[in-house]
Amino acid sequence: MKYLNDAGGRYKLPLKSDGGKTLCTLLWGDPLHEIERDGERVKVLARRRSGWVPASAVSDTGLLELYIIDVGQGDGVLMRTPHDDAWHMIDAGIRAAEQMTRKGAANFVRWKFIDDLKRERVTLANMIVTHPDADHYGGMIDLLAGTLPDGRGFAIDVDRFWHCGIGRFKDGDKLGALRADTRSTPLPHAGLKLKPEGRFIVEVLDGKTHFGRPKRPFASGFDSLAKLVGKVPKKVSSLSQADGWLPGYAPSPGAAAIRVLGPVAETLAGGGKGLRWLGSESVTRNGHSVVLRVDYGQARVLLTGDLNTASQRLLLSCQPAEEFNADVSKGCHHGSDDIDLRFVRAMAARATVISSGDNEDYAHPRPRILGASARYGRDSRAMDGELMPPLLYSTELARSVGLDFAVHARTVAEPRVEYKPEQLEADFDDSPTGSYRRLSWLPMATDLVYGLVNVRSDGERILCATMKEGSSDFDLQVFQAGVEAA
Repeated sequence: MKYLNDAGGRYKLPLKSDGGKTLCTLLWGDPLHEIERDGERVKVLARRRSGWVPASAVSDTGLLELYIIDVGQGDGVLMRTPHDDAWHMIDAGIRAAEQMTRKGAANFVRWKFIDDLKRERVTLANMIVTHPDADHYGGMIDLLAGTLPDGRGFAIDVDRFWHCGIGRFKDGDKLGALRADTRSTPLPHAGLKLKPEGRFIVEVLDGKTHFGRPKRPFASGFDSLAKLVGKVPKKVSSLSQADGWLPGYAPSPGAAAIRVLGPVAETLAGGGKGLRWLGSESVTRNGHSVVLRVDYGQARVLLTGDLNTASQRLLLSCQPAEEFNADVSKGCHHGSDDIDLRFVRAMAARATVISSGDNEDYAHPRPRILGASARYGRDSRAMDGELMPPLLYSTELARSVGLDFAVHARTVAEPRVEYKPEQLEADFDDSPTGSYRRLSWLPMATDLVYGLVNVRSDGERILCATMKEGSSDFDLQVFQAGVEAA
């Protein structure tokens, strides 16, 4: 496999046809399948198109790649670690059949492996569900089943499946049995005023049998995930901050490392470990999201799941704030304003990416988190030395549609055409006296540009890019990584 290099500092390059026409735009790090060489140019297959690029733009070295997929109101991140050419899936949004477009994370993953990488199957080293909410695990059902709503299928291999330990049960304690207990060791940062005593979830899921043969029935929806988790992945385990590093991804020279910062599994005085009850079912589910920090060279990327105020305080009480410092962060909980500003300051992200959808009940991202991310984020240094303010990205804002009208009318002199009302009007509320709107005035979406946010790094530089509306070109920003970059 070959890859597009930085193209002499441009970080993108047109793929040209035999006649010199631009077929599409390639990004720094895009995979290239070499077809032939002709002097100073190379014919490659890239993004399902064959065309020419300069030979000087072809490299043997890939990048750390993260694709924050536009899954609407949810999270879905596909990541490649460069040292082992391994792929990792962190959450996957809701099921594709429940998306308005009938397309979800599994569609993108299938395209990436089958069409872009030209592989026979989807192969994931790690699949991670940060917490048991359907807008995070739903798309995992599509992936593990290898099916799409349009009937297309694909083969999939998953080595390890990771989760936060919390299930969704049909009856009784819905997140697992609770026990009143006391943390056996003091919290190192007492300034956050967390009490050692509390209620803790002690019925924690772990291996394959906990999913495939549960001791009590799971709730509808989660049971569909559990059946597949009990069959498809080779190994299944829970994760917590006690693990330190994702197994196989501890720090090593030249390699990407994956730090596990949450959830916080507390050692209890009564024996065993538990996950603290944070006030309600939803707050507890969200708050105990798996939190990962990806370190590659000088670059740091923080993946935060659906953290909230209660869990952010718990995390800060157990680990130094510097552990959450990142160049790029995925915004907590789709841009909710249920945040502790101390955590936003601890992240100090140069770029924040928020994964949200058109859901008016939530109105994400909220103004408070947008303002806080800009206020407490760090400046970055562009490659030309220019100082840049903190960057904010949103999958919802990056998404765009092409609009046209449902009916186009053409005026002719003769003969005059008389249209019946039912030919030009539509009843929108199915009542005889309902309001009507002329179809000739009704706009409709004719095309969709997904709000995918690309994040790539060679360990020294970080690229963030989204596709422009109305073309295959990209809007991108590139800045220096590392604590001292600004």
